[in-house]
Amino acid sequence: MRLHPLLAFGYCKPSSRLSRHLCPPNNLAGHTTRLAMSDSAKLPRVDFDTTETVGSTRWMRLETLSYHVADENSTDGSGSSLRKWDRAVRTTKQSEDSIDAVVILAILRHDAKDISRDEIVCVKQYRPPVDAYTIELPAGLIDAGEEPAKAAVREFYEETGYMGKVIDVSPASYLSPGLTNESACMVRLEVDMTNEANLKNYENQNLHDGLEGCEKDRGLEKLMIPRVGMLGALHDMQQKEGVKVFAALYSLALGMQIGEGKGL
Repeated sequence: MRLHPLLAFGYCKPSSRLSRHLCPPNNLAGHTTRLAMSDSAKLPRVDFDTTETVGSTRWMRLETLSYHVADENSTDGSGSSLRKWDRAVRTTKQSEDSIDAVVILAILRHDAKDISRDEIVCVKQYRPPVDAYTIELPAGLIDAGEEPAKAAVREFYEETGYMGKVIDVSPASYLSPGLTNESACMVRLEVDMTNEANLKNYENQNLHDGLEGCEKDRGLEKLMIPRVGMLGALHDMQQKEGVKVFAALYSLALGMQIGEGKGL
């Protein structure tokens, strides 16, 4: 499952000893690097060959990147200078371009002619990094060699107990590009509510028996939120229960409200 990244910064106050370590000054004491003239059009860019590992755990790695930027005042005449940026990386990431995870959008459609009865399948779980329960879309990491569509169906069943059919897989998007290179596909699933197993699952909103490990320990449970009026429902849960809302879910709810003609 998703273990949210640690932290990384592009800037920080030099008065902090920790911040000086995590975020070296941008000017690097005037340090520059020489580039071929043909490379000048490719700036800015990261020199991955010089990436430094600051520290790592089982799931996360903190790296310092070196990247080149155009600088007409460079002291060596190269037309560029070097900057530093810290980022968090999943240790499970296969390559810079590999997709880490899937985020699942599944709408339970009870009546094809009445969208007011539609429900969005969400999950509620305790998240230690924010020391609170969160409301999120179902999601999970893609296993090595696994296709996003297959990962979505697997994770969706593991977290919610529903069997879904893939109807669309989006290109990769980035969850917090100032912090990490973690990427995810949005996968839309169709849930057949005429399926007996899905119907029984819907009628029993208790914890899913298939949960294991940390998900069970953190009390992960499926949650149905009305498609129409979703933003208001999330606001109510925030105020009454003190939950925190996953940014992608909040953006989805806001977009739906705008689509309903209610504006901002």
